[in-house]
Amino acid sequence: MIELYLWLFTMLLASIVTSSWYRRIHTPGYQVVFNIIAFIGIFVHEMAHYILGNLFGVKTGKVKVNYRGYDKKMVAPHGSVGVPEFEKNSFVQMFVISFAPLFVSTFLFMFCLDVIFRIQTENWVKVVAIVFCVSLFVGSEPSGQDVKLVGIVFNKDPSYSLYQIFLVMLSGILVWLFVDLYFISLPFEVLYYIEYFLFLALFYYCLKLSFWGLGKLYKIIRKIFKKTMISSPKALTRRRRFQKFRKVEEKEAQW
Repeated sequence: MIELYLWLFTMLLASIVTSSWYRRIHTPGYQVVFNIIAFIGIFVHEMAHYILGNLFGVKTGKVKVNYRGYDKKMVAPHGSVGVPEFEKNSFVQMFVISFAPLFVSTFLFMFCLDVIFRIQTENWVKVVAIVFCVSLFVGSEPSGQDVKLVGIVFNKDPSYSLYQIFLVMLSGILVWLFVDLYFISLPFEVLYYIEYFLFLALFYYCLKLSFWGLGKLYKIIRKIFKKTMISSPKALTRRRRFQKFRKVEEKEAQW
């Protein structure tokens, strides 16, 4: 699955270059065309946040995608997704959802490549796929706010965040060693990469449940033998993370 990470890295670089080039376009005709293309990419960006947020159990607020700037006069495509309770989310949740536009855009780009080069279809469909690819380049880069929220959640409970990172890495190793992703024949190559993420999530939650069960079993054994109870590491308990967050009077975060 090294190819998948190469695709993600390539997509990130392409997005940075394309976004930088888009901000420097001043020719009226070209600027109108690329504003429309950028709006499509930003729509995909925000919908990726929203959809994966709901799939991973994160409470989301309003989704906004605007073609004009905040002054309602100049054309400046932008958008946002509200995160009213972002502090209650774990590091893995926030990381996956903050980088959701990169993941989703990469998968869509790979599917577009299949449409352009492998699938027999009408020429106008291929042209639409090419234009859509350009829009994905504009919208796939995580914004500064996306990255900032990941850092905030990590710093709220670094020990638990490191524990989650450990589980993700261990899950990735187990999937790589024991899962043959090609045991099911799929029509598109991109579906195998999506399958990899599904198995990664499955292994992650299985490992998390296993460690939780072992902790409970350890407590029961200690209680049976009437020895001094040693509490499980506080870093591994969600209750501690939820209790320690105090209410703050600030605007809700946004992706």
